[in-house]
Amino acid sequence: MSLQTNYTRNLIVKTERLKLGLAEISHEHLYSALIPTPITKGYRSRAKYKVFGNPKSFSIKGTDPICGEVPYEDSLWVMPSWGRKLVVQVVEIISDKLTHFWVDGFEVQLAHGNKHAHITLSVKRQDRKSYAELAEFMLDKISSLEGVSIPSKKQDMGKSYLLHTIDKKKFYAQYAAFFQSNASLTTKLVKEVTYQCEKLDFYRILDLYCGVGLFSLSIAENTTPVLGVDINKRAIDSARLNARKMDLGQVSFICSPVENFLQSASIGTNDLVIIDPPRSGCPESLIHIVSERKPDFICSISCALPSHIRNLKQWMRNSYDVQSITALDMFPFTEYLETVVFLQRKN
Repeated sequence: MSLQTNYTRNLIVKTERLKLGLAEISHEHLYSALIPTPITKGYRSRAKYKVFGNPKSFSIKGTDPICGEVPYEDSLWVMPSWGRKLVVQVVEIISDKLTHFWVDGFEVQLAHGNKHAHITLSVKRQDRKSYAELAEFMLDKISSLEGVSIPSKKQDMGKSYLLHTIDKKKFYAQYAAFFQSNASLTTKLVKEVTYQCEKLDFYRILDLYCGVGLFSLSIAENTTPVLGVDINKRAIDSARLNARKMDLGQVSFICSPVENFLQSASIGTNDLVIIDPPRSGCPESLIHIVSERKPDFICSISCALPSHIRNLKQWMRNSYDVQSITALDMFPFTEYLETVVFLQRKN
């Protein structure tokens, strides 16, 4: 079976799951079509690899979304061509240096819109050897490599931030901060959120689980107040850097658990609340707190359909109507499906 045929069948299954989920909230009429990933040229900007064995006899494996763990060469198809070349270069260097610098694995992150990359090396903490020489060698030999990090050694060589270009805007993301991993659909996702927000009349953006500020900073104009909240310090540091680089003066990002922040937060009726929670979804208590403050608009984003449908039911019980639904297959051959839903408070 060809890759495209396999993917087409996978899309049919996901489409049926989506329709069933929307039927639960009686909004299947808002569904148009699932936006697919063009998979033939590679679509992932992030991939992990493991090293097995010992310096004299070893193998390096990656993850194929269809077959699971495979020899790394067989998993390269998920990345764009320049990313594949970079992985091969990394493997060649690691293979040559394993006798002196044993590495348990590595993670590759590719920038969106730029041919820049970051490598994170997995090294045992008890190995007291400095791996700076290996990292510096990689940076010297691989032109597209911007930074190398070794968390167990608390070492960062080169740049610890990747610069992404999304719909002509530039976003910095620290290597340990979450950033969308679909090289093909991330821009479409941001454009969809931005397009829907252009139709709304709101004063401030409240960005919950904001990450590096991808959505709120894409929407915000020079005079738009933005308040973002996330528990990940590296993500908040990235978001603050992005706001400074964009010269947005009325923007603030707070490092805090979202639920704790909301206990005393002021939310106005003319606020747009963007929520992009973990795959487990929003706690019902969070939805209750936000609903009590009666913001006019909610933009709910999720990559896990079951928890998103559960949350949408809760929003609807709290006097919100679903206005639009967009679905993007950001994670081909997996159970995950990105959905963007806009809700408006009933008068």
